[in-house]
Amino acid sequence: MIYRKLGNSDLNCSVVALGTWGMGGTWGGADDEQSIAAIHAGLKAGINLIDTAPPYGDGHSEEVVGRAIKGIRDKVILATKCGNYREADGIRRPDILPGAFRRQLEGSLKRLGIDYVDLYQVHWPHFTNMEMGFKELNALREEGLIRYAGVSNFDGAQIDVCSQFCPIVSLQPPYSLLDRRIDEEILPYCLKNNIGTLTYGSIGGGVLAGKYAGPPTFDNNGGDPRGEFYDFYSKEAWPKTAAMVDVLRQIAAERGRPTVQAAINWVLKQPGVTVALVGARTPEQAIMNAAAGDWELSGAENERIQAAYEAIFV
Repeated sequence: MIYRKLGNSDLNCSVVALGTWGMGGTWGGADDEQSIAAIHAGLKAGINLIDTAPPYGDGHSEEVVGRAIKGIRDKVILATKCGNYREADGIRRPDILPGAFRRQLEGSLKRLGIDYVDLYQVHWPHFTNMEMGFKELNALREEGLIRYAGVSNFDGAQIDVCSQFCPIVSLQPPYSLLDRRIDEEILPYCLKNNIGTLTYGSIGGGVLAGKYAGPPTFDNNGGDPRGEFYDFYSKEAWPKTAAMVDVLRQIAAERGRPTVQAAINWVLKQPGVTVALVGARTPEQAIMNAAAGDWELSGAENERIQAAYEAIFV
């Protein structure tokens, strides 16, 4: 496994990290014991960063992660988030009232069974009083309840504002070969300002693993929102999606590797990316994903993927 420092911090992170949205059970259901086994398998394979958040199953993902890391806390870089809560009507809204971040952190620490978080990230920039929120975040940092502060889904201008009140070491943006919105502005900003990045959606909700012969149908009412969350699963987008997956499949086959590893390694090859967050529901998936951190795409392979991308999408 390759390891990289996360921005201006001393967090030495595995380049492949474990995302746990699915372990909350709200995305197609989840088996807790299997989730715990997947976490243990990933850690054994060299992963040392686990990312979670209270909205993932209304705290259930944090509880599962907490059970998995009991007795091995010192071996894990643990990242979770703040800024959202679910109201009685079921709608999730930003919680930025005075003391909100502290209350949310207390809840996360309890569910995780720990006394500090390595990386505490503000989940969305959906509020206006940056000064109040990030001053409170900085107080939590100074008290040692969090080691470092990060943000998720922010842009550069927003990071500039919140950095006035609390040191920010990382950004968690969406990024994959099929979602390159951060190429032009966000990644260059992070490089220039030594902001580490933890990309989510790194394999496009599973499509870049090459496991679908045609556009799949997801049951959103049954708890699987991928059909709405990722537009490249649509019938209209599918021909281009499939063509891009075929390129990854060919390169992976030449290396004797599964397609998913080529997809992960493309993300890690891009300037400004520190860590690729990838979900896993089983130990086998966790081990396969982690093995992407054992090798790198060559410059020629990266150029080949870029040429195909331009031919397909541009």
